[in-house]
Amino acid sequence: MKGILLLGYKKYVMDAVKAVEILQMLEGCELYETKYRKAEDGGTTTHIYDDALANDTQVLELLTDAAYRMAKLAGRPEAKP
Repeated sequence: MKGILLLGYKKYVMDAVKAVEILQMLEGCELYETKYRKAEDGGTTTHIYDDALANDTQVLELLTDAAYRMAKLAGRPEAKP
């Protein structure tokens, strides 16, 4: 069984056990974020806060071995001209 792990805007495929391990490692982490503001508005601010994964409603998706093999055979999608 494979797991599709969503990190940011990319999805990564790996063994489901490894995907769960990564999520467990991220469990206690904090989120780091910067917000750009003009200098006259006080400048860019930096923020660190809890619940880094709380807003990601679908972080891990399971993929059967058969579905993985089929997608693997399809390979990279063709670029549009």
